[in-house]
Amino acid sequence: RFGKLAPKSKADFAFLLHGFYHLKESGTMGIVLPHGVLFRGAAEGTIRQSLLEMGAIDAVIGLPANIFFGTSIPTTVIILEKNRSRRDVLFIDASQDFEKRKNQNVLLDEHIDKIVSIYKKREDIERYAHVASFDEIQENDFN
Repeated sequence: RFGKLAPKSKADFAFLLHGFYHLKESGTMGIVLPHGVLFRGAAEGTIRQSLLEMGAIDAVIGLPANIFFGTSIPTTVIILEKNRSRRDVLFIDASQDFEKRKNQNVLLDEHIDKIVSIYKKREDIERYAHVASFDEIQENDFN
């Protein structure tokens, strides 16, 4: 259905597609993945393009680095919906929304509330949030 199988060497899209498969027809899911899933090519690029073409990706929320124990890499939350009627995508760059603590960055309630508020309003905010049209995404090679 998505043009390619997720590569064995990177299970990110296999995990995403497994969750998406089990999502009910009117369902919404959020999944935390490494930032690299937004621009890696080959099979992952084909799968990402298919998801975007079918309108399954509703939002992409970039999180700060070092907020999960055991890894310092930046992560992203991808919000997917089945049977979505639009193909635009809301991008939120929350990578600077954190409090630095000893060895870990922490999202505070105020940061989470800000992200959720922008997600619900689905509005453009300069250098923080942007609703990208499908044409704009296509122009950027689905990255």
